[in-house]
Amino acid sequence: MIRDAVATDAARVAELLTQLGAPGVDAAEAGRRLGRGEERVLVAVGPDGVVTGLVAAKADLPFGHAAPMLRISALICDAERRREGAAQALIISAKQLARRLGCTGIELTCGLAPERAAAHRFYPEQGFAVDSYRYWWASDAEQPGEEAP
Repeated sequence: MIRDAVATDAARVAELLTQLGAPGVDAAEAGRRLGRGEERVLVAVGPDGVVTGLVAAKADLPFGHAAPMLRISALICDAERRREGAAQALIISAKQLARRLGCTGIELTCGLAPERAAAHRFYPEQGFAVDSYRYWWASDAEQPGEEAP
């Protein structure tokens, strides 16, 4: 079953985000993020009532785009419960949401670490194509000679 995340899911959401690579997100922080309402957070719930995965997405019209897109900022299924269909159900729900919101497509990023290899196989199976590079600059502080505009 797929449903919207609720405040009582915060502890489980924190566990899932930790598995995704956000170890600083505890239940209180997950609750704050759920409460912001900036993104739609859907959860997959197993037959036993346990939240097994989540997808967080937001419709966005970036400045340089002609039409809105749905941007997935997080997709994770519990490492102990993978291969049960939750990720596919979450992607289907995200596609339905994108259509309802009039989005031209869905954007998501996925890290290059070896532990993401399964995800790199999964996304094309769900109809996603690699169509760009992502570049990252890690800000530590303003550097001498680099003045803000």
